[in-house]
Amino acid sequence: LSNLVQGYYTTPALTATTGNQVLSSNGVANKSIKYVISATHSTGTHAAEVLLINDGTNAYFTQYGDAYSASSLFTLSSDISGGNMRLLTTPANTNTTFKTFQIRLT
Repeated sequence: LSNLVQGYYTTPALTATTGNQVLSSNGVANKSIKYVISATHSTGTHAAEVLLINDGTNAYFTQYGDAYSASSLFTLSSDISGGNMRLLTTPANTNTTFKTFQIRLT
């Protein structure tokens, strides 16, 4: 397990509902990453797991295990930009705070 990297990250509250804000960015050499995401807002909480992979040109993800207290707080997408595989989010509400835990193999 020496090639296993884990990390916990908190983003400042995203103050806008602008589409495709960067939630995480890692070099494309990281071919696969697993995330646990938790978003909080005054209206509730939303958690999900995500698997993100890339082939050097495109990024692909699957989102599963969603649980939320009232309604969904975000949608996700992915891309590759500047040599980085990115997990992107569009919050449903302003001032949504995200916490992510990621596991990647290097």
